[in-house]
Amino acid sequence: MQTRRPLSSAMKSRHGGADRVSTKAKLAEELKLLGDVLVRARERAGLKQSDVATRLAVPASYLSKVENGTRRLDVIELIQIAEAMDSDPAELIRVLQKALRR
Repeated sequence: MQTRRPLSSAMKSRHGGADRVSTKAKLAEELKLLGDVLVRARERAGLKQSDVATRLAVPASYLSKVENGTRRLDVIELIQIAEAMDSDPAELIRVLQKALRR
């Protein structure tokens, strides 16, 4: 007769267990790097968070969460933010890629 593993251990192995935690930590680190790239671009443009938020017609808290790495972005949002800061989205992605390789 086959021994069954407890459901909790089966779920851990099926969904990554400890690897999942490290993946979450890695994602959090990557989102923080993206936020740092956006902050530098915004500051280079001489803009405040409220300036960019006004241009995007979003609350400043939205931009704050993005810059702090606590809110994920899709590619459309990244393009919109970059354009609101008069930045080239492709350049921001290149800077982010370089930071991620370090």
